[in-house]
Amino acid sequence: MITTIRRRLGDRDRGTSLVEMLMTMIIFGIVIAATASLTIGFARTNGQSVSRQDQIDVARTTVETVSKKLRTAVMPSQLTSTCTLCTQDAFVVGKDYSVQFYANINNPGNTVGPSRVTYAITATGTGVGTLVEKVQTPDSNVPTSSGYVYCDAEASGATSLCKARLNTQTLARGVQTATGTPMFAYYDGAGTRLLPASGASLSATDLSHVLAIELTVTVQAQNTTRVRPTTYIQRLTLPNAQAILRQEDDGS
Repeated sequence: MITTIRRRLGDRDRGTSLVEMLMTMIIFGIVIAATASLTIGFARTNGQSVSRQDQIDVARTTVETVSKKLRTAVMPSQLTSTCTLCTQDAFVVGKDYSVQFYANINNPGNTVGPSRVTYAITATGTGVGTLVEKVQTPDSNVPTSSGYVYCDAEASGATSLCKARLNTQTLARGVQTATGTPMFAYYDGAGTRLLPASGASLSATDLSHVLAIELTVTVQAQNTTRVRPTTYIQRLTLPNAQAILRQEDDGS
């Protein structure tokens, strides 16, 4: 009996076997691997969702900002009757990925004069794909005999007063230009698309006939979590250009 009791007590003190330890480690490793896989997957999905939402916000805000300015495009002669030689059209440059025009913004009673607005996408360098807005007010709200004057605010020797007339801001980064679809598409009163030559601007005749513009903004976030690009499209008519057409139709 004493021998039997000693044998049983010895079995209890024997501890965990090597096989049991190996099985425990394997199971524990599987649990850790599964947890890590789920965590990584969740982080990736969350990152993609954040990037996609950022792209949507940037594209929508960009289209709204550009559209708001474009709707104010105006011929300088529409703001004053004293400049008989102010024959400039509302649009100065009309390219696939850049545009420049005169805009009647923050100009109550023509106390400032028409602002010259430029939108362009940086094509080279570290800021490639960056859409930049430039808004410059004229040197005076009183035009010369041939029109309003704008100093070269980006020249190295520009005065502080001249530089103060130019406001530059970045609207979006990661704007795609290799999609084959231009950011700016121009249309005349008949709905016919006006096509600029490759890399060039619309002709002077076509610039004078621009009545509507279709904006196509494609954005892709430039981060490690890359998702498919987001595209916003909006076509808008130009109220001031419509007013000119109505005047012409009325013979006035």
